Amino acid sequence: MRFSWKREWLPLTLIGLSFLTTALIYPRLPDPMPVHWNVAGLPDNYAPRAVGAFLLPATTLATYLGLFLLPRIDPLRANVARFEQTYRLVRVGVTLVLIYLQALVLLTVIQGRQRLPVAMLLGGFGVFLIIVGNALPRVRPNWFVGIRTPWTLSSERVWRETHRFGGRLWVISGLLILLISLLLPGGHLAALLTILILAGLIPATYSYLRYRRERVHGEGEGRQQ
Repeated sequence: MRFSWKREWLPLTLIGLSFLTTALIYPRLPDPMPVHWNVAGLPDNYAPRAVGAFLLPATTLATYLGLFLLPRIDPLRANVARFEQTYRLVRVGVTLVLIYLQALVLLTVIQGRQRLPVAMLLGGFGVFLIIVGNALPRVRPNWFVGIRTPWTLSSERVWRETHRFGGRLWVISGLLILLISLLLPGGHLAALLTILILAGLIPATYSYLRYRRERVHGEGEGRQQ
């Protein structure tokens, strides 16, 4: 995968704006600065302002670079080219979620509030799951992106069917998280964790059951090349 500013300008511009915005409001940030919050949305760990202010922008940049470079070492990297636009959407989506989290953190600490707006945080996760869920059926077999289980990586048919099923499930999960963030005043993070665990376990279980059925009925298409 070759770098092209024309294709990558959006996430890189957003990351640059995240660093610039943080630098502009840096004098208004507390020292030390909260860098971690508990399930109630209250800070439980702090770091020096120079670290806390730029921790998330640096994490966003590192995550973006990792997502961009990983296909270069993927044994199935030829397949990544088959869903390049979808993979770009995933990179942009991950970048937006992390920048959104940075914005919530900065707004919280600048306003002198202790509690992170958990409902707004959940809403961002919900939108992200909806976006990724819509893109998931277009992901082709690879070692780094998608629902990667021993069974999806062993059969292209199982991969396709699991990602179609998982995509629908993730969209539904995202909608549920949005509803929870709007309707339930408490227990947000517990509900989020429950939905995320189920959204991961159910497709993995489905892939195993679908693979076993394929082996029993002799429907296999062979291991990925």
